[in-house]
Amino acid sequence: MTLALVTDSAACLPPALARAHGIDVVALHALPGQGAQAGTTARPSVEQLAEAYARALEGADEVLAVHLASALSGTVDNARLAARGLGEAVTVLDSGACAGALGLAVLAACDAPDARTGAARARESASRSHLFFLVEDLSHLRRGGRIDRATALVGSALGIRPVLESGPEGISVVETVRGAARARRHLIAQAVHAAGGTALTGPRPPAAPVRLAVHYGDDPGDGRALENDLAEAMAEAGAVVDSILRSPVDEAIRVHLGPGALGVVVAPALAPSR
Repeated sequence: MTLALVTDSAACLPPALARAHGIDVVALHALPGQGAQAGTTARPSVEQLAEAYARALEGADEVLAVHLASALSGTVDNARLAARGLGEAVTVLDSGACAGALGLAVLAACDAPDARTGAARARESASRSHLFFLVEDLSHLRRGGRIDRATALVGSALGIRPVLESGPEGISVVETVRGAARARRHLIAQAVHAAGGTALTGPRPPAAPVRLAVHYGDDPGDGRALENDLAEAMAEAGAVVDSILRSPVDEAIRVHLGPGALGVVVAPALAPSR
């Protein structure tokens, strides 16, 4: 039995990497604003998803479709509608994750022999992942309905930069700090702590091998610098890093984050599927 993987562009997988693993990526849509109206986004249509699944089935017995968290998008709703017309050959999974947490979950499923095993591996990777990120202005997230008014107010105070986390329930504030440089240091510290390092005080998870993803908004140099600083901090703290994936934030996600966003994902390095 052969398995094909499909995901959406919220996974932030570099195209060459997706092709190398035979992953079909369906694009989310970034829609430009008009006049004073801000840009917005749209989920892939049922027809687009059905076409992707049917195309994947041409070369496989089963399809596992792993999609963006339902707390952030209705993509998985359309995915389930699309899968209905193709019978039991298509399995749709709400990853509860976004960006690299989603991308690394899909990669974890790539060597699975069937959809059931692949879904279990993707679910385990996503459920044990942490996505921390920074934005320059919370108003973009507020306008898109991704955070509530109370959370948006946290970042309205002069100089305050919250470190945010995205999970199955949506976006939350992990901690607030003053100043962009300090917020970046705390972003790295949160990632080191999640990886089992010793950057923060308090109870720590065991230092099991992890895979990392680094995301940047506009400047690739920001991504490279963050990757270098993160790798150095992980090594100093004794974290065990299996790999680091670096990629820009997907265009549709960028609509909700605004310019200058930075993100770090910590995911488990799962043993190969047997």
